Amino acid sequence: MNRNEVQNKNAEQKEKKKRRFSWLTFVLIICIIELAVSAFNNINKNINFVSKVKGLESKRNEELDRNKQLKSELENFNSEATLESIARNNLKMAGKNEILIIMNEPPKEEEENPEKEKDKKKK
Repeated sequence: MNRNEVQNKNAEQKEKKKRRFSWLTFVLIICIIELAVSAFNNINKNINFVSKVKGLESKRNEELDRNKQLKSELENFNSEATLESIARNNLKMAGKNEILIIMNEPPKEEEENPEKEKDKKKK
């Protein structure tokens, strides 16, 4: 083999190595980009998850406070004085040794009707 053939052979081997390394570099760059995108997506999902958890915890605390308030209102509602006032005011009931007097007032429409009838008779 002469010197030119050896140089050509060495040059071809170097070209093959360059091509292999360029392909490997290209694949490595794609892998690094894919890892970066995946890391960004995971961080973004984590941030969204944490914000949702905080929102749900605040909503839960609000609902617990409302539950306590409703329980206290229920205890007040079940007291004897409250039941008695509801019975007196809404159900028109009387207690022991009490007399209930109900005064009926005529509806406003009936009061206006006689005047209208008088006006019609006059015409």
